[in-house]
Amino acid sequence: MDKKSTILNTVLKLVNKEGFYHLSMKNVAKEAGIAAGTTYLYFNSKEELINELYKQIAQEYRDSIINSYKEENSIEENFFEMAGKALSYYVENPDRFSFIQQYTYSPFIFKETQEENFAILEPLQKFLVQAKKEKKVKDLPDLMLVSLVSGPINSMMKMFLAGKTDLTKKSTQKKLLEACWQSITI
Repeated sequence: MDKKSTILNTVLKLVNKEGFYHLSMKNVAKEAGIAAGTTYLYFNSKEELINELYKQIAQEYRDSIINSYKEENSIEENFFEMAGKALSYYVENPDRFSFIQQYTYSPFIFKETQEENFAILEPLQKFLVQAKKEKKVKDLPDLMLVSLVSGPINSMMKMFLAGKTDLTKKSTQKKLLEACWQSITI
């Protein structure tokens, strides 16, 4: 693994363990086992580091679900495929889910990253535009429809991380996705 990746992975670990406010370039270097000045070769500040990590995770997330949308599939098939991939990504990467949750409402967001912040939901929004056109989902604003899907998934992920439910079970995932589907369909 190269040093930049080592630094980003260390930031992910530290943020999930201690939060953003306790993160420092010195702590990152120490935890990564590199010289303190090395972090500054790749990143100018803690904020730049955090934003870079977010962009990387958001791209991974989008890549994991973007290709699951198929024009030839029904709206329902596309929903379950895309939402299922999104949920699987979170279940398989709970550290990334936790980071995204902390980052979304943090003051560390750079202005240019702020617009990208909700781009993580872009594949779902694309799907919803088509579903609304076909009159398969409720006639609500896109962000409200996105919230009706992402909200329950995020809440269940938090319960999963707290040990209150087992989202590794396909039957539990299926019930959650069916509930999300029912909340948005006509």
